[in-house]
Amino acid sequence: MNITIKLREGNGMSHETAGSVVEMWDVYQGEAIVGVYHNKNDAMKYKELLESGRLEELNRAKK
Repeated sequence: MNITIKLREGNGMSHETAGSVVEMWDVYQGEAIVGVYHNKNDAMKYKELLESGRLEELNRAKK
């Protein structure tokens, strides 16, 4: 499973968001976006959760 984090460029945002100081961090699993965060730290935490397999455990526990 290849998980990457990228800072969203202006062309992937609305005109209002691109003109502000808001950063958007996209978390990709392969080619699919699986998370969007306003700061890199939260994006990194989600990436680590995905890589650890704990997210699947948490989802099973909720059922």
